[in-house]
Amino acid sequence: MAESTSAPSQTAFVQQLNFWARDASNESAALLGAVALGMFEHLPDEGSSPVSLEVLAQRIGGSVRGTRSVIEPLVGLGFVRLEEGRGYSLPVASAFLRRPGFVARMREARGWWLVSAKLPEAVRTGSPVAWLGESRDLLGWYQQEFLAPRAPAPDALAADYDERAARNFLRTQALVTSGEVGLLEALVPGPRPLVELAKVTGSQPEALRVLLGVLASMGIVRQEGESFGFSELAGRSLDASSLPYFQRSFPATMDYWEAFGHLDEAVTQRRFRLDLRDPETARRIYQRNASRITGIFASHVKLGRKAAELVVRMRPLKDARVLDVGTGSGVWGAAFGLSEPSVHVTYLDSEHVLEQVKPNIAKLKLEGRARYWAGDCLSVDYGESQYDVILLPQVIPALPPEALPGFFAKLARALRPQGLLVISGYLLTDRRDGPLDALYFSLRRYVSNEGDVLSMPDFRRLLEPVGLTSSRGFEMPIQQVVIASRGDVPWPDVAPVR
Repeated sequence: MAESTSAPSQTAFVQQLNFWARDASNESAALLGAVALGMFEHLPDEGSSPVSLEVLAQRIGGSVRGTRSVIEPLVGLGFVRLEEGRGYSLPVASAFLRRPGFVARMREARGWWLVSAKLPEAVRTGSPVAWLGESRDLLGWYQQEFLAPRAPAPDALAADYDERAARNFLRTQALVTSGEVGLLEALVPGPRPLVELAKVTGSQPEALRVLLGVLASMGIVRQEGESFGFSELAGRSLDASSLPYFQRSFPATMDYWEAFGHLDEAVTQRRFRLDLRDPETARRIYQRNASRITGIFASHVKLGRKAAELVVRMRPLKDARVLDVGTGSGVWGAAFGLSEPSVHVTYLDSEHVLEQVKPNIAKLKLEGRARYWAGDCLSVDYGESQYDVILLPQVIPALPPEALPGFFAKLARALRPQGLLVISGYLLTDRRDGPLDALYFSLRRYVSNEGDVLSMPDFRRLLEPVGLTSSRGFEMPIQQVVIASRGDVPWPDVAPVR
């Protein structure tokens, strides 16, 4: 069982780990979903007249928003061509996507999507798992996909599609399972014999050997005789302090698993297996998210302070009144509260989320300048000329697109002269063909029946009609911020995103 022969840098390895934990399943879902929807049968060949998004949606029997959420990652990855202002077509190099054998392979792979969530059971029992009245050899599928010899692929692009679509989600499940059974934690102290690892994880030895083999193919594990340990890069990346942080993404990934398994159903029937417009579902997911972010609160406060420093370069914050809309963990409002001792911050969110916020603010000794406002951000009355800065921390993708014009109108009315609207989160390119992590996040928002990720042209179409005529995007650590004003505040000497 050989360790991966590639030698990525430490930074590249950590990025790859995070991709497998967070975005790999999103990518697989888009690629497999496109095949399930028959999308490639309805795309014209490159050189022919492209098909518009609306026509493509009609041809596959899907909604425009759902069709766009699937095809945008395909454009970003280069499998589909987008001609600005005209539409989509299938490049010559992507002709393999119509081959019956390749389509059959993708459909077979997709048939393992929901079953793969039972990998922890398979590793613990060493037996096939029951699925829809059938016995499915999940461990055998993993052996075939990762441990059996494979013939060289004659078509590099087809091999890349296959790798991303058919195996990336299996890699995600291997990581999630390794966390669930305690394998990653068990490997932190150093190499251990297989039988010992099987005992501490409650697994069958030969089933665990399969899982370890998959991790070895991913460059995470290496074998020394009958003992297994982290690879050198994994050992430096997944120590006792960093492993808990890394594993916090696993529950969120699994929240969306069933929804991604039925992506085609969401696109064609608007049936959402994870519907965050349902109040009880939203309460459960958002409360968990706020709790998870609380666990990494300190590091995110540092990121939020970067945005506060950018705002200070535009206008002073002395005695400023700041509104943090959809505050989540309270991290962005706290960052602005820490930036200037006279700033007063109002934290707006649902009551159950605010219960997560209050201890975070108390620890920073900011409660004396804090107000907690329980309410729905779309229905509350923000008043007129109440705030100097309004923060929207990753709120827009959670809101129905049809509600945004009225929402921005109320926020603009609530801003004082020289007021700033600060929107944090992902920002798409003007063509909506990247960055890939933003496109995957947008797909996740779609399958949970939420909002959208926007580009700067999208934002300007919403902001300018309500009087926020000046807006720019700025690069921040991890994500971006969009800042908007009435044009009465000078821009800082900082290059915008675009």
